[in-house]
Amino acid sequence: MTFKARLDWVTGLTWVLCTCTGVAANAEPVPCNTPLIFVDTEDKELHRRVCDIAGSALPVLEQCLLKLVDPVTISFSGELGNPDELCFGLYHQGDEWIELLEPKAFEQAHTDSKSWAALPAAEHFDAIVVHEFTHALVDQTALVERACSADEEYIAYAMQLSTLPDSARDALIAASGVSQPVPVESINQVMFGLSPVSFAVRSWLHFQEPENGCGFVKKIIRGEATLWIGPE
Repeated sequence: MTFKARLDWVTGLTWVLCTCTGVAANAEPVPCNTPLIFVDTEDKELHRRVCDIAGSALPVLEQCLLKLVDPVTISFSGELGNPDELCFGLYHQGDEWIELLEPKAFEQAHTDSKSWAALPAAEHFDAIVVHEFTHALVDQTALVERACSADEEYIAYAMQLSTLPDSARDALIAASGVSQPVPVESINQVMFGLSPVSFAVRSWLHFQEPENGCGFVKKIIRGEATLWIGPE
């Protein structure tokens, strides 16, 4: 199967956390203390919070070969994706732009989402910042062409759950019903489409095994490993 065919197939499964191309933000973003990160909001507390989350995630991401080399802007919207989708965040591939639900809209979306109810809304919001920031760094760092597939979502969810407090992550794992060991074959684009939470937990449980971790992420980044299942 060609790369374009994979991309078209997987796009139909991207329901909850959406990575797509859009029009760049128009407002003037404000730089964070961490170089190359900008947050587009007049809310000083929100600016500080998002800057801190993204900046604090960088050391973890860099261990996995994910480096910030170009400016990334984070902005906010009252609604993301199609009206029928529950979308918490978007990374606009190629534009170095992350779009998140503004806090009030996020809280409502979180309430409407039974899948993520095991997480407190505030911790879920922080984790989505990390998830979308990871997508941006994968876009900047990946050494091979890739679709919005299980490979990229594996990395984003592994980083997302890595930054959760232990108690919140444990609650999410318990609510998911996923148990160890997790066969790598069960982490794929079909599982992502059917249950993003189950996919997220499986990704984390696989990632945290000593023989996997950043070593496995680096293989994905270099094109030496893939979670794709289906025709080649």
